Amino acid sequence: MNIMEIISGRSVNGAVIHCLMLSEELVRRGHRVLLVCKPDAWLGREVLRRGLPLEVITSDLHRWPPGELRRVARIVRQEGVDLLHTHMSRAHFFGILLRWLAGVPSVATAHSNHFQLHWMFNDSVIAGSEATLRYQRRRNFVRAGRSETIHLFIDRCRLAAAPPDARRRARQRLGLADDVPLVGLVGNVTLRKGIHVAVAAMPRILASVPQARLAVVGHLRYLDYVQQVQATAERLGVASRILWLGYRDDVQELLPALDVYIQPSLVEPLGLGVLEAMAAELPVVASRVGGIPEIVVPGRTGILVPPAESEALAEWVAGLLVGDPLKRQAMGRAGRQRVLQEFAPDSQMARIESVFARVARLREGHDAEHDCARRRAA
Repeated sequence: MNIMEIISGRSVNGAVIHCLMLSEELVRRGHRVLLVCKPDAWLGREVLRRGLPLEVITSDLHRWPPGELRRVARIVRQEGVDLLHTHMSRAHFFGILLRWLAGVPSVATAHSNHFQLHWMFNDSVIAGSEATLRYQRRRNFVRAGRSETIHLFIDRCRLAAAPPDARRRARQRLGLADDVPLVGLVGNVTLRKGIHVAVAAMPRILASVPQARLAVVGHLRYLDYVQQVQATAERLGVASRILWLGYRDDVQELLPALDVYIQPSLVEPLGLGVLEAMAAELPVVASRVGGIPEIVVPGRTGILVPPAESEALAEWVAGLLVGDPLKRQAMGRAGRQRVLQEFAPDSQMARIESVFARVARLREGHDAEHDCARRRAA
């Protein structure tokens, strides 16, 4: 099948990473992928850097005047594209207009929840979590027969077992001794990720575990929020205990340095960071929001706490740090096993391919019926 993946994100986020992994998997499974992204997008550069067998088409995805839509529509027809698959808001709207203009079916993957009525015009909507599926059906009026949940998956390299010395090497990268208790999270430093909740929890964690540190991995581009959170850390007297690591492309190598992974998000459609932490055999303490409860099994792979409640976060994190290390290890092993069984590429890709094939067949049947009707009328 010839598939056009369209994404509008410029920088790195969960949707961009998923689009990259999905495109790689589609090619691995014998499909041809044309990737449409913005000219200055990280994704296009990453495809070239890795030498991936994807055909990159750059577009600013503007809808009016319609010259760019017509240009991409010509490419769709010339290259015999069978299906459009879109990611992120601007690409979703562009994809719907392209669907009408080029006469090619569209599938949209919902990575977040926004009220946008164009969702109902897709041939199918894939929701990354049950929470997102409920939102799409309730708020965006997507029909049940045109939507389903297929949980996101993580990269094959994240599923590889860590080498025996992974923790020692990760600690060396961070300049930390092996016996320093380390809590960490991965995600852009934004309000919805709840970084301020983690910082507010630190005084209580340190009261029980005085040597504890917090590592924050993620872009620091939202400067107003970053400065606000760092000022809070100074006011609480915990600034020296926080490692602001910024964006890193070696997250997989850093995760083994952690003792506990936290995800204090206020909004989280699913939580790829949680999945990657579980794959790295880390116990997880995360907010009970969005799709996270579909990942974390309380008491088995981690702990769920109410969002925005730093006291609850601190209590459970401190309890895991000072408690039986065998319990942490058991949670980590159970989490990894859950990811291997439920969130690996092979099982999820089979379901995504099934959606693509069904949508393509329905459109072929519709076109054949339309041609017959036109011939009868003639």
